[in-house]
Amino acid sequence: MDTLQTLKRKNPNLPFYAVTDPAFRPFGRVIDFDAGALIAACEKAAAMPAAGAGYVPDMPALEALPDFETVRRVLRGEGGCQIGCCWGFNTRLNCLEYHRASEHNIAVTDLVLLLAAQQEMEGFDLPAGRVVGFYVPKGTTLEVYATSLHYCPCQTSDAGFVSIVILPRGTNHPLDGARPEGADGRLLWAKDKWLIAHPDNADVVKKGAYPGLGGENFDIKY
Repeated sequence: MDTLQTLKRKNPNLPFYAVTDPAFRPFGRVIDFDAGALIAACEKAAAMPAAGAGYVPDMPALEALPDFETVRRVLRGEGGCQIGCCWGFNTRLNCLEYHRASEHNIAVTDLVLLLAAQQEMEGFDLPAGRVVGFYVPKGTTLEVYATSLHYCPCQTSDAGFVSIVILPRGTNHPLDGARPEGADGRLLWAKDKWLIAHPDNADVVKKGAYPGLGGENFDIKY
């Protein structure tokens, strides 16, 4: 049985699609992009942790490649650009975040993205039943739109997951000061990063994250 069908069968409470399915169109798009050199460099640089997942917004091993300029011009339209990596072990939804610009992801391994539309939010909260799962095969390059709530990928095997993350320079770095008041400042968690947490994610909520993620805290079975 292929990976997508296994995910569908083992996670019956969550709508599951491939990123090539039309269901992905509101959230992003698949891009034809030669990411071979970036994937190879990331496989060498991203040593798997003993447990948990990590994220580095800008990884020198990736930004030193000649491909950095191609990414900056082709994917980011000659705008500010950083190339980082998210990798490790994760099966939980836990949180969702959004930015003011699209994020590009390159799947170094097979992985799952759990997404929701920012337009579905009611104030600072996302009601139950709005999260959708998408299977992303290794080697796929995606643009995830700015209005797509997303977070740490989930693994599809015991080996964990690895994803290259491309964003405007400075995104996800620590804030310079206190959160601003007004608008959605209550959700601002890092530079250009607005975050809502599931109430079950007690550690993040204790640190000040807003517990606005309703419904099940999905635990992806593979």
